[in-house]
Formats: sequence, C-alpha cells, structure tokens
Amino acid sequence: MSTLSTLVNVAEAPEPELLRDAESYARLLEHVREAVLAGVPGPRSPRSVVSASWGRSLAAHVDPDDGEAPFVHDTDVLAALREAHPLAPVLPVLRQMLVSIADDAEHLVRRYHTWTCAAAPVRDPETGALLGSIDVSGPLRTVHPAMISLVTATAQLAEGQLRAQLAVRDERLRRVNMPHLEALRGRPGALLSAAGRVLAAQACTLPSTVDVRRGGGTIALPDGRLATAEPLTEGYLLRLPPATGAHRARLHLEYLADGAHSTTVDGREVPLTLRHAEILTLLALHPKGLSAERLALQLYGETGNPVTVRAEIHRLRSQLGASVVQTRPYRLAADVDADFLVARTALRSGAAADVLRVFRGPLLPESEAPAIREERETLTAQVRQVALNSGDPAVLWSFWETACGVDDFAVLDALLRTLPPADPRRAAVTAHRARLA
Repeated sequence: MSTLSTLVNVAEAPEPELLRDAESYARLLEHVREAVLAGVPGPRSPRSVVSASWGRSLAAHVDPDDGEAPFVHDTDVLAALREAHPLAPVLPVLRQMLVSIADDAEHLVRRYHTWTCAAAPVRDPETGALLGSIDVSGPLRTVHPAMISLVTATAQLAEGQLRAQLAVRDERLRRVNMPHLEALRGRPGALLSAAGRVLAAQACTLPSTVDVRRGGGTIALPDGRLATAEPLTEGYLLRLPPATGAHRARLHLEYLADGAHSTTVDGREVPLTLRHAEILTLLALHPKGLSAERLALQLYGETGNPVTVRAEIHRLRSQLGASVVQTRPYRLAADVDADFLVARTALRSGAAADVLRVFRGPLLPESEAPAIREERETLTAQVRQVALNSGDPAVLWSFWETACGVDDFAVLDALLRTLPPADPRRAAVTAHRARLA
C-alpha cells in the first residue's frame, strides 16, 4: 500500500491554524509534502481530501517541482467544451460574486506553495452528480477568514440557479408532453424527465425518481410492478398495468390546534410543510377540485403564480402519492377525515358539544394564505358564538382553553355566570380575568 493511500486518519479542519498564522502553516505543509513524496513519516498527515488530490495529481504525471500539467484538451475544442458544460449558464453570476475577492493550498506543486485556495462543490440538482467546484486561489498573504464562506455561498447560489432553471424546464416538459399522458384516458401512467424524475402522474403511486435506461423499455419498480418507458422528444411516457382492486386511501387531517398540524395517510403520519397543509385544506374544502390559477389566488392572493402551485402540487404528490392528490383539476381522491370539516358539520347542526370536541384551536394558525385566513376567522367566530350561546360551562371552558378564547372577556364573563360558586374552575377564571383587567 502506498504512503499516499495510507494517510486517511487525519485532521480535517486546518482553517483556524491557517488563519491564525498563515506563514507558519505554509512551512508546516512544506515539511508534510516533502515527507509524503519521500515516503517517510512527517510532522503530521495531510487532510484526506488533500492526500487524495495529491494522489490524483501524481497519477496524472504532474511534476511536483515543475508544475506543468499535461494537456487534456486542445485549445481549439476548449471553448466548445466550456459552452456545453452544465455550469455555463450560471458563470456570469459566479463571476459577479467572486470578482471582488479574485482581484484583491495545500498544493502539490512547489511554485504554488505561497498560494492558498478555498473551494466548494457544485452538484447537479437533478442527478446529484458533481458538476465542478467554485475555487478562489491567491497569495497566502491575502487569505481572508470570509473566503471559505464566500465560495460556499457562491456554490449554493449556483445550485439555486440550476434548480430554478430545472423547474422552468420541468414546467415546459410537462406542458409539451401532457397530451401523451392525457391520451392514456385515465389509465395508470406518468411523465418522466430524461433522468427519470416523475413530472406528472395519474392513477398510480410512484417514487419521485424511476430508474429508466437510455432508450426506455421495461422497468421494474421498487414495489415489483413492471412498467414500460416510451421515449418522447424529451423524457419518457411511463405506462403501468391497470391496478387490480384499487385501494382508496384514507386521509386524516388534524389542523384545528394551537400546536403543530398532523397529516396521516392510511394510518401513516406524513410530515408536511405549512404550504402543503394549506393546499390539502383548500382541496378538502373544494371537493370538486381547483385549477392552478384558483389555487394560486387562494394561497398567495393577486400575486399568486400558477407555476409555483404546480411545483408544490408535484412535491405534495410525491409525498402522499398520485392516488391521493389528482390533477386536472387538482382534487383529493381519498376518503377525507378532517377536523375542520367535522367542525363545519357540527356547526350546521348546532351541536355545541360536538363542535368543541374537535375544535382544539384555530385552523393552521401560522398560515397567512388569504383563503385559509378567511376560513380560520370565520370558523373561529362561529365556534365562539356557539359557545357563548350554549350557556354550558363545559362548552365555554373548552373554548376558553384554546388560544382563541383564553383572553376573551365575553367568554370569561359567561364562565363566571354559569360556573357554580363551589366549582374550582371559577377561581382560575376569576384570577385570569383580574390579570387582564
């Protein structure tokens, strides 16, 4: 085993040393380098990432003392290769971010030992493959503590730009290829990107990415089903066999609470973002479905963008399954059990005790979506009035225990009128009202 390959258990974070005394650190690295090249123990081992880099450089016949690297591409093809690289569209943004520090490491080649560099990887948002790295190199005396943070932030910016471009391509691909999916006339199928990501699906539940071979063909899904991927101009149309004995999922929503909301599908709890909980609430309130435009209006108001809604729906379908949330229009294709729907039904029947049995707090209290806020305020006002009209201390107490009623003077006064003098709850209500007064 070579010396380079054995240097694995090493210190992985030299930056504090580098920033405290850059020149001393450079001298230490020089001793480390000479020991590695001579194959003898050194004052310390290089970091594993550095050891691997030095190994690749030596394997590529880089001369440690000369530094002239071998040519990989001729200059006449270099421009075309750069233009075709996946990072080409974001290079202007990267240059803008880095030009200020570029104008003002631990390298194998001797002539670069007075340099320092900071680098961060950039990965493809679709495949996770390494596309390249953001690197800032310069004289060691100019090293700045913010350099590592800068390249990391720049790499994240590049990945963000790539994700935005991917979302635009996905939406265009959905729009162009949707007729192929609609031609299945309700039979199970999906639209896939060229990398196998599920862009749209109907009458089937799929993972977020399908392992599709170049050129398509038969695919074995993780659950054992066999599907066929048909190549399109871009991406694939996935055909699945019809489901036998189709199961209708049960969706349980507990969104009336002072704390966190809860979503379960067939007894399995699914952690959802607030935005996805808002979408499920609106779809439950509109069982016939909503278009992307109407859903955008109800979620974001006049500034709503249907493209944003479509992206959120896609992510929601990947979590709950395409058999739960269906498209055209967006609607729930599951048996829905939602506490806010139960409260609505109980309000219509005038059963105060039934209303307060499910009303444990306001509907999604953190939501600022216009339609959710309106539904929350309306529902809370109705429950409050039912509690006040009931004259029942148990009902009034249940409402007072929620965030909606705890500081409500009318509710406190109604409790003091209805609670018996000897009831211990009366003292708690009296004390709380005195604190508010």
